[in-house]
Amino acid sequence: MTVTARTSEETVIEGYADADNKCAPVELPRLLLLKSPEHGVVCYRIEDFEVAGDSGGDQACIGRWVRGISVFYLARSGYSGPDSLRYEAVTDRRRDRVAVRVTVLPGLGNDSDAASLGASPRESAMSPGPIPACVVPVS
Repeated sequence: MTVTARTSEETVIEGYADADNKCAPVELPRLLLLKSPEHGVVCYRIEDFEVAGDSGGDQACIGRWVRGISVFYLARSGYSGPDSLRYEAVTDRRRDRVAVRVTVLPGLGNDSDAASLGASPRESAMSPGPIPACVVPVS
């Protein structure tokens, strides 16, 4: 998967939502970082999704809202260029391994406000393991 991001702006990598035939949410995946990005951070946020399509045969949830989880990438302030990461989304029913190539473009505005959202360039890279929850709301 390839994603384009802007410096110091959160970018959605992927969203996961799964519901039963009554549109009740089922297990959210556990997110495990396998390869950390070198120039940014990854986090998740639990959100509500409007169902646009259904991969199963049941179309009952289309147009309804279900609870899910989104994975976000945030480049460090001032960085532009390539980055990459790998993670797994794991449930009792499946295990998805996701490789992400990120192209980070320069930001459109002042990066100083957004710099507090992620780790500074002086901080060490993220460690493999559980992906942390995002601490700052999406702007």
